[in-house]
Amino acid sequence: MARKFPLIGKQAGQFVLVATMTGVLAACGGSSSGDGDGSEVPLGEQDFDNDGFINDEDDDADGDGIIDLDDEFVDLDGDGRDDLTLLTEAELEGDTGNEGEFVEVSADNPCGSESGEDNSSVNAAWNDNCLVERSLTGGQFADSLFSVGIQRVLYCSGFGNASSYIAFADGEYGELSEAAAIEFQNAESLTPDGVVGRETWGRLQTRLELLAIAGADETRDTYGFTSGRCAGIPLFYQEFVNSEAGGWTLARNQPNEAEEIPFSYELPFGRL
Repeated sequence: MARKFPLIGKQAGQFVLVATMTGVLAACGGSSSGDGDGSEVPLGEQDFDNDGFINDEDDDADGDGIIDLDDEFVDLDGDGRDDLTLLTEAELEGDTGNEGEFVEVSADNPCGSESGEDNSSVNAAWNDNCLVERSLTGGQFADSLFSVGIQRVLYCSGFGNASSYIAFADGEYGELSEAAAIEFQNAESLTPDGVVGRETWGRLQTRLELLAIAGADETRDTYGFTSGRCAGIPLFYQEFVNSEAGGWTLARNQPNEAEEIPFSYELPFGRL
């Protein structure tokens, strides 16, 4: 993965902006102090790796043996985080060891975390769907069609306050959705962290009930709730192939519930 911005030489000013905002222009190896009048030495004139070359003239300013322009992880200030993304090396490589860490979406890691691989709910089980959490805590699928499905199940199970399932399930997994998820997790004896990972996904799926079996000319069963706030409303469809259960899609909101849309990490579009 090529870096979006070079961090040294003539482009060092781009790092100055990041450094100024994050406060990383602190002393490093005694070379970042001012000239006695309280002013900072310009970043390009500092020598972060103490090799005798100022940053502007040093191809490997962080001293890790990799040319900075080709280096995915450049840590000039020695705080253990990449100076552009502010992520650790493990986070950049996708090996976080934690479900909630933000990791870039890629072909090899379509969900952005190791907790889920099903980025469009193509499998029958939900417990490998992409992890969803509130964006303020690092989640990158807080605004998604996965969030719509989560919100529907939460609201129709009696968690969360709104005038209707349509009003609650807006595809933005924010404070109210997180609070409803925590209530749900407590009810299910799960860790109440508001993060929809493998276990929470699985429990959400168990709340759904079969509303209608596919007719002779159809390839999908209809799921929702038989009682409560959303009684009888088609909310999800499940495909089947040769009598085998398949992937899931979302039903559009009333009165267009015969139509279907993806159940995925894509952003919500238009009125559902």
